[in-house]
Amino acid sequence: MDYRDIVAKVKVNNFDRLYLFYGKEYYLLEDAVGKFRAGLNPDMLDFNLDIIDGKEVQLDQLLSSIETFPFMDARKVVIVKDFEILTGTRKNFSDSDEKYLLERLENIPETTVLVFIVYGDVDKRKSMFKKIKNTGVVCECRKLEDMELFRWVKREFERMNTVIENAAVAYFIEQLGYRDKNSDMTLTDVKNEIIKVASYTGAGNTVTNDIIEKLSPRKVENNIFRMIDCIGAKNAPEALKIFGDMIFEGEPVLRIMSLISRQFRIILKVKDMKNEKMKPAEMASKLGVQEFVIRNASRQAENFSDSIILEIMNYMVESEYKIKNGMIGDVVSVEMLISRYCIRK
Repeated sequence: MDYRDIVAKVKVNNFDRLYLFYGKEYYLLEDAVGKFRAGLNPDMLDFNLDIIDGKEVQLDQLLSSIETFPFMDARKVVIVKDFEILTGTRKNFSDSDEKYLLERLENIPETTVLVFIVYGDVDKRKSMFKKIKNTGVVCECRKLEDMELFRWVKREFERMNTVIENAAVAYFIEQLGYRDKNSDMTLTDVKNEIIKVASYTGAGNTVTNDIIEKLSPRKVENNIFRMIDCIGAKNAPEALKIFGDMIFEGEPVLRIMSLISRQFRIILKVKDMKNEKMKPAEMASKLGVQEFVIRNASRQAENFSDSIILEIMNYMVESEYKIKNGMIGDVVSVEMLISRYCIRK
C-alpha cells in the first residue's frame, strides 16, 4: 500500500489493526511513528503508546502490551522496532513462540493498533511477513519518485516560509543527487539541506540558483566540472585557482583526485555511448547518474581525445601510488596534472 494513502487514513483516525513499515528511507519510517503518536490523546501517551525494541522483546512482554486495553482513549498503539523474526534473526523467540504469535495476530483487540517498524530490509520468506501481508497493511518506505520528491521539497521550503520557484526546486533536487542510482542520500539529508538553504535565504525571501549552488553538497563536484573545463580550455591559472580554493575550504586532495578520475571515466564512457547513438537519458540510466552529469561530460568530451583521457587516468593512478608511498606531495601532483595538460595539444 502507498505510504501517502496509509498516512492519509491515519490522519483521520481510520486505523487498521496491523501494520508493517520497512525500508531504507528512515525519514518516512520515523514520520510514520509520529503519525501514529499524533492519533492518540497527548495527555495519555504514557498509558497508550508502547515503543518496544524488537531485538530484545520476549513473547510474554509483547502479548501483554498488545492485549492491554487503552486508558481514557479510543485505542492503544504498540510500535515494535526491528522485530527479530522479520529481520531473519532469532534470539528470544522459539519456533513455538513464533507459531503462537502468528495465531494471536489473527485476534488483535479492536482497541489495539500494532505497528512493526523495520529499519532496512525484511525477510519476505518468513511466515511473519506473509501473515502481516495477508491480514494487515505492508508498506515499503523507499526513495521518493521524481514528482513525489518535487512536491515534498517544495512543501518543505514553504513550511519554512521561504519562496521557491519550480525551476529552483528542480535545480535543488538535481544538485543533491538524491535520485542517483548509487546515492545513499536519504530524505533526512534532503531535509537538512532544505533547512540550510532556507535559513541562509531568510523567511519571506526567494531561493535562487546562486544560493543553492553556493550551499550545495555537490559544490566540490561542480568545482571538479569547472576545473576540467578549464583544463580542456587550456586555462591553467583558473584551473589552479579552483583547485586552490578547494584546498583552502578543506577538501582532501585524494578525494579531489578521486573525483577527477571519476569524471574522466564518465567522459570516456559517454564518448563511447555517443558513438553507439545512445540518448542522454539512456546514458544516465546506464551509468546511474543524473542527466546533467551526462550533459557536462558530453560537452567536456569535445576537448579531450581518447588517448589523452587514458593518459590522464593512468597519471592519476600512478600519482595516488606515489602519494601514498611518500614519493610526491599530493598538492604538487594535481598542480602538475593541470600544468601538463593545459600545455598539451
